[in-house]
Amino acid sequence: MINVFSHLLKPFGYLLIKGISGKRAYDWWAPAFLTIISAAYFCLLKVPTTDLLKEGGFVKSVSSFISNLPGFYIAALAAIATFNREQIDYPLIGLNGTPFIKVTRTKENGKTVDTQEKLTRRLFLCMLFSFLTALSICILMFNAFVTPLTNVLNNDIVNWCYIIVFLFFTWQMLVSTFFGLYYLGDRIHIN
Repeated sequence: MINVFSHLLKPFGYLLIKGISGKRAYDWWAPAFLTIISAAYFCLLKVPTTDLLKEGGFVKSVSSFISNLPGFYIAALAAIATFNREQIDYPLIGLNGTPFIKVTRTKENGKTVDTQEKLTRRLFLCMLFSFLTALSICILMFNAFVTPLTNVLNNDIVNWCYIIVFLFFTWQMLVSTFFGLYYLGDRIHIN
């Protein structure tokens, strides 16, 4: 049963990659900063939370945009996984050596061993687009489950909590997407 959950949560392993300069900023600090700026923007404009959540409001508009993304992310993942170019299997270049991810493996005797797997460019990009696919689907599911709750409770505190979580995950997805575009457009060509 634990294996099932570890397999289902594997796309989020991207967040555990170590050795990439500034990755924590891309994964956590930039989305948090943009969430604060966005929430402050809505507060300064004194936009009621019900307007942000209603049909045609901010959350619904962004959700309809996000609903188109999983297909594109899956297509990018498939293209990267099957891309036939020798350089994509070179080690990922980091400032302090090759970036890595900790991997737990079970040996034949049943014992588990933690190892560090060095990342290739292909593995990094596959992990990135796998994460983006999973995150975009989770945002949509989060939206689908919480929207009825906000309608029933109709409480500003609940609405703001929902909006802030939605903003954070959306910004995390967008910042990671732009990081992936930067990597595909520039970094992948550096030997």
